Amino acid sequence: MGLRGIAVVLMMMVTLTVGAQEEEDSFWSGDVEVGAVFTSGNTEQESIKFKLGAAREKGNFVNTFHADTFKASEDGNDTADKLYTFYRLDRKIDDHQAVFGRLAYEQDEFSGFDKQADITVGYSRLLLSRDDLNITGDVGLGSKYSKLDTGESETEALVRLAGQLIWQFSESARFTQKLDFELGQDLRTTRSTSALETSLVGNLAMKLAVHVKHNSEVLPGKDKTDTESTVTVVYQF
Repeated sequence: MGLRGIAVVLMMMVTLTVGAQEEEDSFWSGDVEVGAVFTSGNTEQESIKFKLGAAREKGNFVNTFHADTFKASEDGNDTADKLYTFYRLDRKIDDHQAVFGRLAYEQDEFSGFDKQADITVGYSRLLLSRDDLNITGDVGLGSKYSKLDTGESETEALVRLAGQLIWQFSESARFTQKLDFELGQDLRTTRSTSALETSLVGNLAMKLAVHVKHNSEVLPGKDKTDTESTVTVVYQF
């Protein structure tokens, strides 16, 4: 399926989600992001961004699911093909702290890694809570599996440090900053996502985001740092 076909499928998924929300209340809350760019002429370029984030809270447990894909091509040749997804289960201790388990999987066709996966357990705490500003922090231990394009693979112990800031600086706009540090003996991965989101109408919003990923070790000829800047339409449910 080409990128245009993927874009059509993703738009249909958003439409179905909206319809289902109108028919009945959902016990999941979250957002769906879609962004696409298509150009033709001297250079044909296509790119599609899709992101789904959903959470469900029941009693002392919070389930969180995240899926993020980005695909791009130029003149019929793929230039980007990424998938990052994770599932997380939190068990709240009280209103300010929780313990969690987290499982993540990643594929990036142009990174030099065929696939990566990690599992961590840890502790999360609400560090600051105000009407317009929340800051949370995580610390965890686990294991990470990495397989290179060359076929070599490695499993190593992992220390995970993470933080998130949400600043609702007006009724219709907010800024978020997420930082993740995955610290292994041989491979250290840093992820940073900065985003500005502005409400449009109803449950629709516009989001500007910059995502930066840095690997301490890569194959020869590969860059250690990848930067992805996106403009997406967000539907909140």
